[in-house]
Order: sequence, then structure tokens, then C-alpha cells
Amino acid sequence: MKLVVTGGASGLGEALVERLAAHDVWILDLKAPAQLAGNHRYMAVNLADASAIEQALTDLPEEVDGLANVAGIAAAPDPETVVAVNFLALRHLSESLAPRLTQGGRIVNVSSIAGRDWQNRYERLQSLLQTATFAEGFAWCEANRETLARDPYTFSKRMVTAYTLRAAQQGLQSGHTVNCVSPGPIETPLYPQFESLMGKAQSDWSKAQTGRAASATDIAEVVDLLLTGECGWLNGVDIPVDGGYSAGLQTGWIDFSQSPVMQARNQ
Repeated sequence: MKLVVTGGASGLGEALVERLAAHDVWILDLKAPAQLAGNHRYMAVNLADASAIEQALTDLPEEVDGLANVAGIAAAPDPETVVAVNFLALRHLSESLAPRLTQGGRIVNVSSIAGRDWQNRYERLQSLLQTATFAEGFAWCEANRETLARDPYTFSKRMVTAYTLRAAQQGLQSGHTVNCVSPGPIETPLYPQFESLMGKAQSDWSKAQTGRAASATDIAEVVDLLLTGECGWLNGVDIPVDGGYSAGLQTGWIDFSQSPVMQARNQ
């Protein structure tokens, strides 16, 4: 199979690429992988830069079997860059490569349980979802910088989940599938950024609810299944991969009101 993976040089992306050793994989990342399998190729790409993405698209195969949008950042000097990397680049690559997908091809997006409440914010998300291009989306972010600045990461992941479910309709019409996974805390080099955003007490509490944080391999297993496994009729699905954390919140065996962030809010 010919596959494209963003963010494949470290963390979850690296764990996924290792699982794809038997396939032809094009890795798009700012950082070069520590090593490459013989049938893997690395392309240096700044996903916050639309022109860099366009250049990469000219160098990718004319026909691909799947795309895994794994790359993501938790913070940046400005909030629009977080949304650009986590959502705008993902959308631009997905829509540009969709016509190149073979029949039955697959797109898998990595979201987050941080975006699990996207439905409650859907009306607020639609104005950005309705922009047509990377440039239009980035201009929207610049115009709404004050709103985004409160929590650009959570906003971007709400966008990824909402976009995935919307894109499933086009995928169905075109003969490919679009799904996403929403991990909980993952022990990767990026995790300290997330911990600094939520606070260590909240981070420790969240991990304690399921006994531990995920490993990169825990999440890569599910992304690999969606990308290459025997699940070709699965479409428009967001899979929480969080050890049961989301299930606990939904059914009450995890009481979020007892979390440090809520305790502090109620004081």
C-alpha cells in the first residue's frame, strides 16, 4: 500500500510508521525520522505553511491508498498556528489527496478527547468549517484570535472531530472512508506541553482515572486498524482511545466534578 503519514518522526506518528514497515510510506514532518525503513520516504514540511504543503503535494504519488493525519501541536506563539497545524493542514491535505485515493482508500485523523464536546459547540465551529481554503481558514483565525487564544488546542480538536464526521459524506460518495481517533493522555515527548496547559494536578487526576496514560503504541494500533485493517465499511466514526475515560464521564463512574480543575472553579 502507498500511505502518507504526517507527524511520522516522533511520538504517535513514529509508532504508527513502525507498524507500517511493510508498506510504502511518505512521512511529512518538520523533523527527520531517526531511521527510515527501505520503502519509507521523508519529506520536510512545515504544516503551518500552505505553500509548503502545496510543494509536498507535487512530490507525493498520483495514487495513494491512505492518509493518516497524525501531526499536531499543543501550543505556539500565536493561536492561529495551533489551528493551522492541527486542523487547516489536515483539511488541506485530506481534500487535496482525496481525488488520488484508490477505491476503498482511507483517511484517518487524530483528534483528542479534548474535542469530545464538539456537538455542544457545533454552531460556533461552522463558520470556520465553511471556509473553503487554508488561506481563508487562516484569515478567519486571525480575525478571531481573541476567541482562539483562550484554548486553541481544544478548539482545533473540536474542529478535527466535526470535520471528520462531515467529510464522511464526501468519502462515501467518492469511495473512500474518513474516520478519526480521539486519544486521552499519551506518554510522548509532546505530553509536557499538554500538562502545562491543563496543570499537573489535573493531568495526574485524569491519568489516575484509568490507571495510566496511553503509550504511543496503544493509539497507533487503532490508527493502523482504521488505515489498513479489515474495517472497510467503517466510516464517519470518532473512536475514543482513552482506556475508558470517556465512557466513565458519560455513565458517571468518573465524577468530573471531583477533578482539580472543577474543585478550583467551585471554590
